[in-house]
Amino acid sequence: MYVRKRGGRWLLLLTLACAGCRQSTPVEDLPGVRESLDAVGVRLGAVKSEHELTAAVTRQSQLLSWLKHSEREALGRNAVRFRSDAPTIVAVACPAKSAPFWLSDQGFRRSGRSIQVDGLSWEVHERTFTAGWVGLGVNGLDRTSDDHYAAFVRPATGGALALEALEVRPDPETAWRVVEAREGVSAASDRHRPIADLPAELDGSVLLQPAHDRRHAGVVAVGRIWKTHSASSPIPDQVSVSLGEDPAHRLVWSWRTSADVTKSLVRIAPAKFQTPEEDPTSPPELLDLRLVDGRSSTIRTSTVVNDPLIRRHTVVVDDLEPDTVYYYSVGDGSPERWGPWRTVRTGPARPKRLEFLYLGDAQTGFESWGNLLTAAYRRHPGLDFALLAGDLVDRGNERTNWDHFFMRAAPVFDRLPLMPAAGNHEYLDQGPRLYNSFFRLPQNGPTDLAPGLAYTFHYGGAFFAVLDGTSAVWSEAEAVRQAEWLDSALASTHADWKFVMFHHPIYPSHPWRDNPTLRKHWVPVFDRHHVDMVLQGHDHAYLRTPPMRNHQRVSTPADGTVYVVSVSGDKFVHDQPRREYIEVGRTDLSTYQTIEIDEPEGRLTYRSWTATGEIADSLVIQKSVVDDQRRSLVKGRQTSVDRLATPTDSPSRH
Repeated sequence: MYVRKRGGRWLLLLTLACAGCRQSTPVEDLPGVRESLDAVGVRLGAVKSEHELTAAVTRQSQLLSWLKHSEREALGRNAVRFRSDAPTIVAVACPAKSAPFWLSDQGFRRSGRSIQVDGLSWEVHERTFTAGWVGLGVNGLDRTSDDHYAAFVRPATGGALALEALEVRPDPETAWRVVEAREGVSAASDRHRPIADLPAELDGSVLLQPAHDRRHAGVVAVGRIWKTHSASSPIPDQVSVSLGEDPAHRLVWSWRTSADVTKSLVRIAPAKFQTPEEDPTSPPELLDLRLVDGRSSTIRTSTVVNDPLIRRHTVVVDDLEPDTVYYYSVGDGSPERWGPWRTVRTGPARPKRLEFLYLGDAQTGFESWGNLLTAAYRRHPGLDFALLAGDLVDRGNERTNWDHFFMRAAPVFDRLPLMPAAGNHEYLDQGPRLYNSFFRLPQNGPTDLAPGLAYTFHYGGAFFAVLDGTSAVWSEAEAVRQAEWLDSALASTHADWKFVMFHHPIYPSHPWRDNPTLRKHWVPVFDRHHVDMVLQGHDHAYLRTPPMRNHQRVSTPADGTVYVVSVSGDKFVHDQPRREYIEVGRTDLSTYQTIEIDEPEGRLTYRSWTATGEIADSLVIQKSVVDDQRRSLVKGRQTSVDRLATPTDSPSRH
C-alpha cells in the first residue's frame, strides 16, 4: 500500500510539473482574447441551442468542457503578457472561490500565503518562469467572479525588479497598469481597493494591476446569449439609402457584410428606361457607369454569439444629377460579392410635387411592421423618402433587434431613402452606439452633438429638421442648444414648407408622460418660424392636434403648427385621456402617414393609413398659391408615379 501511495504521489507531482507541457504555442504567437472569444462563440453558436448556451453562462466548468485545447490555451495565457530577461516568480492572488481556471493548466501552486483586499482574504498561487515571455489568462469565462485577480512579479534569484524591466502587453480591451507593490496599494487600476497584510516576499515586487470593471472581459457572453437568425455573410445585406445634405446631388449608401470584407464600393449609373422587349431579369444596360469607394468599420457585439463581429460599409456619392433615377449595386468589387441592381431617385433641384412617408415607433412586432411598411411602399408608388420618428428597435444596443428590423424592411430600404430620428430606446445601455454605426445622416447638426443625431435637409420646396429629443429631455442645456441651432436653421431657409421631427411629443398622447422641457424651449421656435407640422413618436397612441400657437388652438393652419404622434409597431397604450389639444386620437392602432405637397397649388394633403389601407385620419393645409414664375418652373413636372422600376419590379415603382 505504501508503494502504491508513493507512486500516486509521484504521478501527481509529475502531472503538476507537466501541466504546461501541452503549451506548444509561444505566448507571443497566441491569438488575442477577443479574437478567441469570437471564434468560440461562432463555433458554439453553430452546434449549441440558445437554451444550452444561456444555461452555461454561469457554469464555467461546462464552458471549459466545450473549449478546444487551442482556445483554452489562448484564453488562459494571453489576457496579459510580459517579457523578462531573467527568470521570474509570478504570484497570482485571488479569492479562493474564483481562482482562474488556467492556474492549474500552467502549474501554479498554492504558496500558503495570502493578502487582504477590502477585508477579504485572497490566496496567493506561485510559479517560477524562465526568461522570456510569460502569459496570464482571463479572469474567468462566466460572470460568477466578484473580483479580478492581481499578479505580482519578482526575480527568481532574489532582489528587486525594476518596473521598466518588464515589457508588458495587455489585451487591448483591458486596462492593466504596472506599479510597485506596497502595503496599501490598490489591487485594481480603476478604483481604490487597498491591499493589506502584504507578505514580505511580495513587498517591492512589480504589481500587474487590473481594472476591476474588466473582471468579466473574458466571459463567453454577458447575460442571456443571443443567436441572430440573420447572420452576416460576404454578400451585402441590410442595405439602406439616405439623403445627403443636398439630396439633389448627394446620396449615401450603408450596408453590412461579414468582417472579412474590407472594400466598400457602389457602382452607379443613370437609369435607361427599358422597352417591353427587354428581359426584366437581365442586368440593366448602363451608360456612364461610375465606381465610388467609401469606408467601413467593424462592429463587435459579444452577445451575438454566432455572429459577434460584422462590418458596416458607407459610401457617399456626390455630383449626381437632380431628379434622376439611378441604377446602383453595392459590393466590394469582386464579381461574386455584388448585391442586386436597384434604383433610387435623387431629390429635385427646385420645388415640385413631393410625397413622403412618416412612421412612429416600430420597436416591436417587426413581422407585422414590415408588412405595414411594404404595403405603404406598394400602395404609394410616388413616395420620395421615409421619415422614422425614433424607437426603431426595442433595445438599441442588442444587435439582434437591428438584424430583425433590417430583415423585415429589406424590400423597401434599398429603394426608398430613409431619414430616421433616434429615440430613447436607441440610447438604451450604451447610448446610440449601434444607431450611429448603422446610419450615415447629414453632418450639419449642432457642434456639441454627435453627428447625425440632429440634422437638416431641403427637398424641393420643403425644409426638414430632425432633432434629438432624448438628449434634450435628459438635459435642459441640450434642449436650449438644439433650440438655438434650429432657430438659426429655420431663419436661413426660404422653403415654403417646414417640418420638424423628433421622438418625444410636445403634446403627449400618453396618459401620464410629459416633456415640459421640450415644450418650453422648442415651441417658441416653431411658432416664430411657423413650422407647418411636427412629427413625433414615443407615446404609442395616435394623436393629431389642431393648429397650435403658444400652446393654444388657433383657427387655421396658416396661424399655427399641427403636431402628430403615431405608432407603427404593435406596442400600444390602451387609454388616451381627454385633452383640449387632441383633435383626433386613436389607441390600439398601427398606422403609417403619407404627406403629399402639390407645389403649384400650394396644398398639403396629410393622411394616416391603417395596415389594411383604410384612412384613419386626414387633413388638408392650403397656402396661398405660389408666384407665377415658380408655377412655370414646376408646371411640366413628372410625377413620381412615372418613375422607373427596379430591373425585377414593375415599371411603376422606383
